[in-house]
Amino acid sequence: MLEKIRNSKDSKLAKVILVIIIIPFALFGIDSYLSSITTNNYVAKVNGQELSLQQYQRTEDIIRQQMTDANTDPALFESNQFRQAVVDNMVSTELISQAINDYGFSISDEQLRDYIVGMPDFQVNGKFSQDKYDEIVRYNNISPKQLEEKIRNDLAGQQIRDSLNNLIYTPDEIIQPLVNLAYQKRDISLYEIYLDDYKDKIKPTDDQMKKFYEDNKTSFTRPDQVKIEFIIYSVAGLVPKTVITDEEVKEFYAANKDSFQSNQERKAKHILFAFKSDMSESDKANLKQQAQKTLEAVKKDPKTFEAKAKELSQDPESAKRGGDLGFFARGVMVKPFEDTVFNMNKGDISDIVETDFGYHIIMLSDIRGEEVTFDSLKAQIKGQMLYGKALETYASNVDSFSNDVYENSDNLSFAAKKYDLEIQTSEWLSIDDAKRFFNNDAFAKSIFSPKSLESKRNIPALEVSTNNLVSARVIEFRASDQEPFADVKNKINDFLKNRDSQELIIKDGNQLVEDLKAGTKKVKWLDNLTIDRIDKQGLSDNLINKIFQISADSSPSYAGLYDLKGEYYVIRLNKVINDKVDDELSVDLYREEYEKALKASVQAAYIDDLKSSADIEINQMLFN
Repeated sequence: MLEKIRNSKDSKLAKVILVIIIIPFALFGIDSYLSSITTNNYVAKVNGQELSLQQYQRTEDIIRQQMTDANTDPALFESNQFRQAVVDNMVSTELISQAINDYGFSISDEQLRDYIVGMPDFQVNGKFSQDKYDEIVRYNNISPKQLEEKIRNDLAGQQIRDSLNNLIYTPDEIIQPLVNLAYQKRDISLYEIYLDDYKDKIKPTDDQMKKFYEDNKTSFTRPDQVKIEFIIYSVAGLVPKTVITDEEVKEFYAANKDSFQSNQERKAKHILFAFKSDMSESDKANLKQQAQKTLEAVKKDPKTFEAKAKELSQDPESAKRGGDLGFFARGVMVKPFEDTVFNMNKGDISDIVETDFGYHIIMLSDIRGEEVTFDSLKAQIKGQMLYGKALETYASNVDSFSNDVYENSDNLSFAAKKYDLEIQTSEWLSIDDAKRFFNNDAFAKSIFSPKSLESKRNIPALEVSTNNLVSARVIEFRASDQEPFADVKNKINDFLKNRDSQELIIKDGNQLVEDLKAGTKKVKWLDNLTIDRIDKQGLSDNLINKIFQISADSSPSYAGLYDLKGEYYVIRLNKVINDKVDDELSVDLYREEYEKALKASVQAAYIDDLKSSADIEINQMLFN
């Protein structure tokens, strides 16, 4: 069902169900909603209740989707840490579900009805719609009873959260000192020692590197690797081969001119002779004669335009201003009016313009912004047309490309020649390298499938990303083996230099801090800064945290911190600046964040307490 949600083109339907999923409280995990369990495999048992492999897969799928949107490294999803987090999430959710039953949290039929009726996504024009509700139920292939039961359970879970939140109370006498501390400023000086200055001092010998190699042989096991040939059939590759003539560009511009709106605005005045709903053709003709006489008069003496507009225009609001409509861009006025205005020069008076409102006489008062011209848009339009034409060619050939690489599976030459593609060759790739090669797991699995490794035939064409079809074949394979010392010598050398130089810089840095405390050494401080937790003066969070951990009992005080970016910071705390922060906004903002952190801690502690008294069994096969 969740697969349907992800693939849905109807975002509102998806939104409804996703809102329902998120209702309980995210801290307590994501349930595998609207699912039926049919497998006997389980990943965990919670007080005897099995959590199935199917539940795990669905929960993992939801979390993957959410984290992928946040640009998470795909390699994380293959780690045991990620699997453990998913299982922990499921366990927490199940414990909450059991607590709902154990402690009698419940939602009455009336509460449930009021909640559902009030959900905006079940409403049309602000009112509950049974048709909309039924549509969503049908879309998700569940019964109304199932959906309502899920919502009931979720709202019961919310009761637990509300009960925990009621435990939080933060009086002003607690908040004020914390606010003062949060906005505390510290006057500090910094001295930096650089790792690069130490690396040249470290020169590992062959014996040291060989010993490290022997002691850590398991770290130098080469995984299965392949070399592949591949071809890419893509829209981007077709664009340089696509031809669009200048004449085609002109025709496209002429046909779509209105869509190329600029930020130019025009200021106009008008005199309107308005139509009435019951006006006859002869009445319109008389009205037009009146408009024509007025037109002749204002063209003879343009200075009378404003006076005529005030006297004759039947657009009451603009008439008060002498017909002035102010500045407007394209797309604001009705088309005949707009077309006329945007083809006039400043100071021009139009002929009579007929719209649904009546007959207009228009004067163009002013122009601001630049007008879009064909010459200014030519390159952009041509680019769009080239891409569009290439996309059409790509779409029309997707099936034939896939068939060609399949039917001529012993090599890529046929498809490469037919579609004018370059056959490219990779370096040695592990399966993880292959996943990163096109950022596509399916590609890596196809390349490393037993059939592909054995037959060395073309894998089926895969769209590894939007508008990019790839086919590949294995040309060489080498099984997992111990990497020879000679192949990893440089890697070991770099590692030892890094490791030993870090040890040395930290040792020297710590000693310098002690010498400064004792007064036996002096340094030339490089930076003198006044910082707080908001204005960090460009310093890293780790360094800021260290600075605010330094004891302020005496001054100056000293501390040191090695930053993994390759610097050791020696810090001198000169003085602490404590100002009372009593503006209401700062206090309220801090109180809000403080209470949010407290609530999260209480909720996490509650789950830890449930776990401590629960019988939880994890199927370790999941992590093998």
